[in-house]
Amino acid sequence: MTNVKGLWAFIGALVLLLLAVTWAWFQASGKLQPAAIVGDQTISNDEYVTALKQKFGKQVLNDMINREVVFQEAKRSGITVDPKQLEQELSQIRDSYGSRTDSEFEAALLKQAGTTVEALKQEISYQILLQTLATKDMTIKDEEVLNVYNSRADRYTRPMQMHVGQIVVASQKEAEQVLTDLKNGADFQTIAKERSIDEDTAVNGGDVGWVSIKDNRLPDEAKPIVEKLEKSKYSEAIKIEEQYVIYQLTERKEASQRTFEEVKDELRREIAFAQVESLDVVLERLQKSVGVQIPGQMPH
Repeated sequence: MTNVKGLWAFIGALVLLLLAVTWAWFQASGKLQPAAIVGDQTISNDEYVTALKQKFGKQVLNDMINREVVFQEAKRSGITVDPKQLEQELSQIRDSYGSRTDSEFEAALLKQAGTTVEALKQEISYQILLQTLATKDMTIKDEEVLNVYNSRADRYTRPMQMHVGQIVVASQKEAEQVLTDLKNGADFQTIAKERSIDEDTAVNGGDVGWVSIKDNRLPDEAKPIVEKLEKSKYSEAIKIEEQYVIYQLTERKEASQRTFEEVKDELRREIAFAQVESLDVVLERLQKSVGVQIPGQMPH
């Protein structure tokens, strides 16, 4: 996938799989109760499942077949996913969520995408294996790969990341009192929980999460100040609209650049994949190679 946008392709595919799971669940256990009761009318599970099948059934089944075909053909061809690449892809998505820990990432992924880390790893693996199978007989010279790398330097640069906390109060007087308490040794997170009026972050001790200097979660007035903070230090009160905000820097990750050697294999695969004929043609060829049978239809 190689960039965060790949996550949204994953979510689209996940919707189809969730429909399939819902369908199977209702077939297995839903007969005990109706799908819904509207006024004095009942929508049965049979009606619900039939509607799902008519609207999404073919698409869901085809997606499930394609995934199984790719994994089987990759195994037969001795093609595997490099664990380092899998972790790199996962790390990019984790960074996009601003998650500091694995548990934070898991919670954010479940809340925002309705999925798990394991399901996400499976999707990343599928995308990598599909690209590899589709391009395994293609040759892309190092010179071409290097030219593309140089033209996309920003893509392989991770900006400096800051893990930030905040205390938001309504007046300058309150902000001055908070600063006095902090200078006297009060705990930043405790004050944030007790006095911050920002409901989204107060409950977590003022934790904003990981942000970059370009992140919209960091107001323009605060960016040059927060950027210069030292680890564990806090800022003076910054007036933002009608409120006053005190920031604390808890951790910093300096900007980093992935080298050509680190990315050349995945970039080579990307370049080749862009030159592949229709993806439908590739998947149809893989289905014929593995062998697919759908009752009532001619074998693939």
